[in-house]
Amino acid sequence: MPGLTTNANVRNLSTGSASSAGPAIASPPANSNPMGDGGLLRIVSNEDMVNAENDEGRQQREHEEASEELKRQGIAGHIREQFYDFRSQRETRGISVRLVEALRVYRGEYSDSKLAEIRKFGGSQVYSRLSALKCRGATAMLRDIYLAGERPWFVEPTPDPTLPEDITKSVMDLVNVETQKMQAAGQPIDQAQVQGRVKQLTQSAEKAALKQAHEDAKDATVYLDDMLVEGGFYDSLTAFLHDLAIFPYAFMKGPVVKMATDVKWENGEAVVKDLPKMYWTSPSPFDIYWQSGAPNFHDCDIIEHLRLTRADLNNLIGVPGYNEQNIRDALTEFGNGGLSDWLDYTDTERAHMEGREDPHINISNLIDTLEFHGKIQGSMLLDYGFTSQEIPDKEVDYFCTAWIVGSHVIKVQIDPNPRKNHPYYKTSFEKIPGAIIGFGIPEILDDIQEVANASLRSLVNNLSIASGPQVIVNDDRIDPAQDTDDLYPWKRWHTLNDPMGSAEPAVNFFQPQSNSQELLSVYNQMTLIADEISAIPRYMTGSATGQAGAGRTASGLNMLMQNAGKVLQSVAANIDSDIFSPLLQRLYDTVLLTDSSKKLQGDEQIRVRGVVFANQRETERSRMLEFLQLTGNPIDSQIVGMEGRAELLREIADRIGLDGTTIVPDAEAITAMQQQQSMAQQQPGGPGDEAGAPEEGLKAQAYGPSGNAV
Repeated sequence: MPGLTTNANVRNLSTGSASSAGPAIASPPANSNPMGDGGLLRIVSNEDMVNAENDEGRQQREHEEASEELKRQGIAGHIREQFYDFRSQRETRGISVRLVEALRVYRGEYSDSKLAEIRKFGGSQVYSRLSALKCRGATAMLRDIYLAGERPWFVEPTPDPTLPEDITKSVMDLVNVETQKMQAAGQPIDQAQVQGRVKQLTQSAEKAALKQAHEDAKDATVYLDDMLVEGGFYDSLTAFLHDLAIFPYAFMKGPVVKMATDVKWENGEAVVKDLPKMYWTSPSPFDIYWQSGAPNFHDCDIIEHLRLTRADLNNLIGVPGYNEQNIRDALTEFGNGGLSDWLDYTDTERAHMEGREDPHINISNLIDTLEFHGKIQGSMLLDYGFTSQEIPDKEVDYFCTAWIVGSHVIKVQIDPNPRKNHPYYKTSFEKIPGAIIGFGIPEILDDIQEVANASLRSLVNNLSIASGPQVIVNDDRIDPAQDTDDLYPWKRWHTLNDPMGSAEPAVNFFQPQSNSQELLSVYNQMTLIADEISAIPRYMTGSATGQAGAGRTASGLNMLMQNAGKVLQSVAANIDSDIFSPLLQRLYDTVLLTDSSKKLQGDEQIRVRGVVFANQRETERSRMLEFLQLTGNPIDSQIVGMEGRAELLREIADRIGLDGTTIVPDAEAITAMQQQQSMAQQQPGGPGDEAGAPEEGLKAQAYGPSGNAV
C-alpha cells in the first residue's frame, strides 16, 4: 500500500535535506505530479521512502567523515573546507556561468547550445559584438579619467597642524627678550600689547607650519606614487578597468610584499641585493572565491586560486617563514601526479576562450595553490607551531594569511595590518544596492545583444537569398544532357515539348523579396537603444554616424561628449570608494608601519578625485584659464605676486598634462629674478636702459648656463 507524506517530507525527498548533507537525494519523474490532487500531499511508496532515507543517511555519514578528516588536517583542512564551500556557493548562485558568458559575449562567440540551433537552421553565424564595442568605449573613458594627465589622488595635509613645542618656546623666548629690552629702555610694559605680540608670532608660526605641511604633503604624494609606479599599480589598473567593463565585478590586490632583485654598480662591479618591494595586481574574477554570507566584503574570508611552477616553489625553499619540508612534500606529490583539487567546472571553457591549455591536461606543469586571507582559530595556529606569546588565547580567531598546496601548508602568518582585513578590493560597473555582485556591460546589454544578433543573422541570410534569382525547373521538360545546376549569363536552356500540350515554361525565374532595409533599421535601432542603456554613446568611441543636431558640429560634439562623460560619474564613484580609497589607505598604513623615512606624519588624509575628474575636468581647466586672464593686470599682479602667478602656471601646466616644475621656475629662481629687477630699477636709467640689467642677463642668472632653473 502506498504511504502518505507531508510537505516537509516532500522537501526532503525531492530536494534533499536542509543540512549540508549534499545534493538532492531524489527528484520526481518528469511526467509525474509531485503533489497530490489538492496540492498538499504526495503519494510515495514505502520502498521509495526507505531507499531515500538510506541514501540520505549514507550521504550524511560521508559528509561527517569528510568533515572529521578536514578537522584532522588542521589549518590545511580548514582552508580546504572553506574553498569547497566558497566554490559551491559560487556555482549554486550561477556566478561561474555568468563570468564565462560575459567573456564569451566579449569575444563574440555563441554558446554551444545556441550555435547548435543556428547550425540546425543552416543560417549565418555572424555576431555583431555590440557589447564588446561598448566595453572598449567604457574602458577608454575610464582610462582617460584615471591614467591620463594628473594623478587621480593626492595626500591632503591636516588643516590644523600642531606646532612643535620648540616653536612655541621660541615664541615665548622672543617675546621675553623684547619685553626685557623695553624695560631696559624705560618703556612701560602693556600686557595687552605683549599678548598681541605673542598672538602675532604664533599666527606667523602657524601659517609657516601650514605652508610646510602642504609642501610635505606634496612630497608624500610623490613618494607614495613612486611606490605605486615601481610596484606595477598603474599597469594592473589598466587590466582592472578592462575587467570592470566586461565582468559582473573586478578586483585589485595589494600591496603584496615580495622580494625583488636589485642590481647596483659599484667600482665597475655588480652588487646584487634582494630587497622587499610592494606590488599590486589585478586578479582574474574567475580566481577569487569569498564568503558570500558576509555583510561586508572587506570583512569576509577570501581565497585566491594561484598557479605556480615548480621553479616558484623551489625558490621558496630556505626563505624565512616558509615550511621547507611541506614545500618538498608538495613537490614530491605533484611529481606523482597529484594536486589538482582546485579546478572549477568552468575552467576548461575559460581556458579555451583565454587561449590557454586545458588545466585538466596541464602540460605546462602548473601547480594549483590557494592563498587564504581570513580568520583561523588560535588552537590551530598553536598546533601548527606558533608560540603562546604569539597566540595568547587559543579560543580566539586571528586574521591570518596562508598558502597551501594540496594538503600541504607552505606558510602561515598573522596579518600585521592593524585594520585586520584582506588586501583585495572589488567593485562593479553597475552596482546593485545591497548586493556584493553587480552587472557588467555584457549583462546590461544582454537582451539588446540577442536582438541585434538575430537581426544581423537574418539580414545576412536575407541578403544571400535575395542576391540573385531563384530558378524553378521542370526536370521532365529538360534535355537529359542539360546541366540544370549550373547557372551563368547567356545560358541556353534545351527543353522538350510537354506531352500533355501545356504551355507552361520549362524554366521559371523569380526574384526573392529583399527585407534588408527593414532588418537594417531594426539593427540600427538596437544600437541606439544600446547607447541609451549602456550610457556609452557611439560618438564616445569615435563614430559620428547617424548623429544629428549638436553632434554635427565640432563644438556641439564636444559638448555632447562632456555630457556623456557625466554618466560615468557613478562608475568613477564606485572605483574611488571601493578601490582607490581602501587600497591607498592600506599603502599608507603599511608605509607608516615599516618605513623609516618619516615622509608621512600620520595625520594626513588620502583624497581621491576620480569622480571629480569625470565631472569637472574640462570645466576646471576653463575656469583656471579664465582666472589666469582675469588676474593678468597690474593691480592683481601686485596682489598675487610673481610667486602666486608661478604657482598658478604650474597648476595649469599639470592639469593639461605638462610638467609644471620644469616649465615654470621654482621659488628661488623667481626670488633671484625679483632681486635682479629691483637692482635694475635702482640703477641710473631704470629698467630697459643699457646701464640696467638686460632681460637676457636676468634669464641667464635665473636659469643658469644649462637652461634649468637654479
